Amino acid sequence: MVDTGPAPPHGRYKRGLDGASFSLQANTEDVPGDGRYYILQDGEVALATEDFQAATAEYNRMCREFWLERLQSDEPQIRIAAAWGLLGLDSTDKDAQAVIANDGSPQEKKRLDQAQSRRRAMRTRNAAKGGAAAAKAAPEAAAPAAPAAEAASEAAPAAS
Repeated sequence: MVDTGPAPPHGRYKRGLDGASFSLQANTEDVPGDGRYYILQDGEVALATEDFQAATAEYNRMCREFWLERLQSDEPQIRIAAAWGLLGLDSTDKDAQAVIANDGSPQEKKRLDQAQSRRRAMRTRNAAKGGAAAAKAAPEAAAPAAPAAEAASEAAPAAS
C-alpha cells in the first residue's frame, strides 16, 4: 500500500483556523525548532511529535470538532463556512452537504453540485480501472465457466 498522505514540510510550518484556539506548528517563534510538530491549544502544547501524519490527524480531528460545533450556529454564514471546512475533511459529510443545500447561495450550491459530480466521475473511473486491472491480473477468473467445464469434460476419458 502506498502512503498518499502529505509529505512532511521542511522549515517553518503553521496551520490554524480563524476563531479556533488551536494550531499546528513547526519551527515557528511559538515552538522549539527541534524538528517536531506541535499542536498548541490555548497557547499550551497539546501534542509534540516527530510524526507529521500523527500531528496532521490530530489537527484534523480538532478541526472537525470545531466545525461541527459551528455547524449549529444561528448565523448562516458561519454554518456555511463550517460546512465547507467539514467537506474539506470528508467530501461525503451529509450534514455539511445539507447546510450548503439549505443555506448556501446559488453559487455555493453550484460549487457543491460540481464537487459531487467530480467525485461520482472519479468513483466510476476508479471502478472501471479496478475492474480492468482485476481482469488483467486474473484472466482465467474473467473467462466464462462453461468453456472451462467443456474443456475438462473433453480431457476426461469417456465412461463406458
